[in-house]
Amino acid sequence: MRRMTSLSRKFSAFLTISRANIQVASLPHATLGILLAVNTLSSFINWSVLIYVILFFMTLTFSCNLNCLCDLNVDERYKKFMSNAVKLLGIKNLKIILLLESIVIFFLIYILSVRGNKITAFISILGFICAIIYSAEPFRVKKRGIFSPLPVLIGLYILPILGGWFIFKSSLPWFIIIFIIGYGLMNEGFTLVNTCEDYSEDRKEGIKTWAHVFGLKKTLLLAFIFSISGFLCLTSFLIECHLSIFTYIMLVVSSFGILYASKEVYIANKGENLEESAKKYATKMRIWFMMTRYPLLFTALSLFL
Repeated sequence: MRRMTSLSRKFSAFLTISRANIQVASLPHATLGILLAVNTLSSFINWSVLIYVILFFMTLTFSCNLNCLCDLNVDERYKKFMSNAVKLLGIKNLKIILLLESIVIFFLIYILSVRGNKITAFISILGFICAIIYSAEPFRVKKRGIFSPLPVLIGLYILPILGGWFIFKSSLPWFIIIFIIGYGLMNEGFTLVNTCEDYSEDRKEGIKTWAHVFGLKKTLLLAFIFSISGFLCLTSFLIECHLSIFTYIMLVVSSFGILYASKEVYIANKGENLEESAKKYATKMRIWFMMTRYPLLFTALSLFL
């Protein structure tokens, strides 16, 4: 019984350092590019698609686990629930998990390459590299000032859409480029609020983010501008094809979600104490992700109706 309780606690700790609460909002990253690329919904039922979706979540989990390991000393001071989860799981065990995750990731990339999805395989390698250089020394881009958001923007928000697209396509039309830019900036806008939340803590630990480069006011303004750019996603849907009534309905829902989330980002920029305001609104980040990503996913699905 004690063994079962111990395993349950360690599994709970693993879910914590894998940010499972955020990962539930990440399915669109793995599937949006695929849905925009396929000609029929039946094409979605494909071994390469399944491998790619598993690969995406495996890489995302690896990225979260590595970040928690590299941030252990920082989290020990400011986010004890994270550092406690790492200690409960065990640093040695976490390193073994990271090694096993890496092996699985490269095996899945190899399978994709063998199946002929070489561009997607290459993009997946780039995503894995982004995961490493964001957190791990000697790179640790997350503290490199102007460059700090790039691994997340590129590796998490842009490359997965590209990878999914190239499973079925060999070229990149301009409307997909617009979609990817809009989608990536929208998500990064929400993430910048979380960056501003950690302003004082990061400064004490020598971590330099956009909040320190541009200041809280300008960074939160950029967060709003980025988040509202999600309308570029909708523009690409409107221009590319003839839309059904249901697609138009989903576009309205998507618009509402993006506007509502962007409005809250804008309000965060108007607080008297911007750092406290960022801390308050950063707690809504998961909700913002859910209410913007999934309507876009359903909009892509509606194209087949």
